[in-house]
Amino acid sequence: MVNELERLLSNSHAPGGSLCFSSVVLMKDNTTFGGAIVKNDIFRDAIYAEQIAIARAVTAGYKKGDFEAIYIMVGSNSINDLKYINKDMILEFFEPQKEVFLYDLNRNLRIIKVGNLFENIY
Repeated sequence: MVNELERLLSNSHAPGGSLCFSSVVLMKDNTTFGGAIVKNDIFRDAIYAEQIAIARAVTAGYKKGDFEAIYIMVGSNSINDLKYINKDMILEFFEPQKEVFLYDLNRNLRIIKVGNLFENIY
């Protein structure tokens, strides 16, 4: 999964040196969908990597309750930069006991339960 996150991260569009992210969602039937952050030049608008991955799954016909896990990589050496992820979108589609696998560029891993996202990402 880390290799796919790194590949997707290289497809990010974040002008001006903004922080990049990639994401892969794993469905209960083992299908995966990926995404990379897309920002515009004026930094006002962004489509989060996890939004893209989740939206691709929903577009393919998956529903809330079909999601097994989510993997997110931040394009920095600090796993704490993950405070910029779209937690609301994850909470909308994942059950609270499901796991979020968070990686930084050094492949450091932090695992958090979806239900604990707001408490554990700073």
